[in-house]
Amino acid sequence: MTELMTAAERREAYHENYHGFGQADDPHYWDYAAPMGDLVTTALEHVEGLFGPEPAAAPLLQLMEPAIQIGGGSARTWRIALENNALALTDALPIARRLDFALQYGLYGIVPEDIPLGERTGWLAKLVAELSDFSKSASDIVFTRIANLAASRYAIDTGVGEIDTHSMSILGGISEGRVRNLLSGSDNALERGPNGGVVALSAAAWLQKKKRFLASIWQQEDVGEDSDEECPAIPSDRMIFVPVARDGSMFTPDLQRNGAYRIGAKGSEEDIPDFANALARLNAMSVPRWRRPNERGLWGIVSGVSWQRIEKG
Repeated sequence: MTELMTAAERREAYHENYHGFGQADDPHYWDYAAPMGDLVTTALEHVEGLFGPEPAAAPLLQLMEPAIQIGGGSARTWRIALENNALALTDALPIARRLDFALQYGLYGIVPEDIPLGERTGWLAKLVAELSDFSKSASDIVFTRIANLAASRYAIDTGVGEIDTHSMSILGGISEGRVRNLLSGSDNALERGPNGGVVALSAAAWLQKKKRFLASIWQQEDVGEDSDEECPAIPSDRMIFVPVARDGSMFTPDLQRNGAYRIGAKGSEEDIPDFANALARLNAMSVPRWRRPNERGLWGIVSGVSWQRIEKG
């Protein structure tokens, strides 16, 4: 697992690395400035064509005013304004800000610091839905990739849905071809969904074991840079990673029943007496599943949606 970075450190890393995410033919390319300029040009030309150049001139120039102010210049027509301030659109347009937030969330698992903790789940759901609709209407590969990445991260965080193969390759730090191999391989390292992507639970379980993957931290309060909170150091050989179910319960040594740990999906369960062996088998599953008692003492199967580092018992 990647060493944990604070939300502030991740925001800083995003702004430092944004312009280093490849070229237009690179699968890691995220710069939406050029397609945004093309989209605005097309939209304003449609309005001009519908209402006529003269009636549309003043309103269209007014629409460009925020970009003109950011660019620090002036213009007599909307076309000149767009030509001189195309890059300013990424700061002037509300949808551009949403794309920026989606990239920060998709790549680093964070949200803007001014979003209250209790409102973040709803805020993210709305962001993902809005960008999905926008990318479909905008019809540009960069917009689609950003929307898909945010939707995939959200699927992983909620344990519902699928992750497309391109987003999976970005999050896992591997090629898209490798993702397809993992989906079709005989070892079933990743579970294929009905739409051809990776089942969210399977993706979450696999990614949590990848050193380069940054798990989402938007569910936590931001830690201030001057915080005095420190965690006691624990030797690495005293730590293990265990799967965590959606309800927060973990696979722990106390789950032995009748002398064994029951793991696996319904219909293909197996009983393993030794905890270390059972944990190793769970690690090899595309989606780790095990039995544990609920609050009424009834033993049922749960699925892992993440992995937690704990101290050995």
